[in-house]
Amino acid sequence: MGKTIEYGNLIRHKNAISQLIIYWTRTENLPLRPVSISKILSEELQRISPRSRTMRLATCFQTVLAQYPDSVVIKDIDVMFNPAYQVDVLKILTEARKSKPYSVIWPGRYENGTLYYSEQGYQDYKAYEVKNYDITCVI
Repeated sequence: MGKTIEYGNLIRHKNAISQLIIYWTRTENLPLRPVSISKILSEELQRISPRSRTMRLATCFQTVLAQYPDSVVIKDIDVMFNPAYQVDVLKILTEARKSKPYSVIWPGRYENGTLYYSEQGYQDYKAYEVKNYDITCVI
């Protein structure tokens, strides 16, 4: 399902990629300037009672994403990894891609086919195998 390509091959494959694109390296060379969604997503979540945020995170994310043009590149999604939410962030990101084309700068690291957020031992630590998601990870 998911795949990994090198940044140098992105231009050749860009038009054929229908999946969510996750950028992990070389973000300084992107054709579009990434947009930070941290503040606006946090504000959207603050409008909801803490008990309901887990269930409404995906909706809040899509509301924020809708404010930007198609093909926007977003960054600063760390608020989504709040351990209290107990959600699959990558699933939320891929589901949102079905209704709006966009890409995301991954706020963690990539290693051997896996995207990581945080470090082992921390409550917000997550590991996602690229092959299990409908994404293209650009390294």
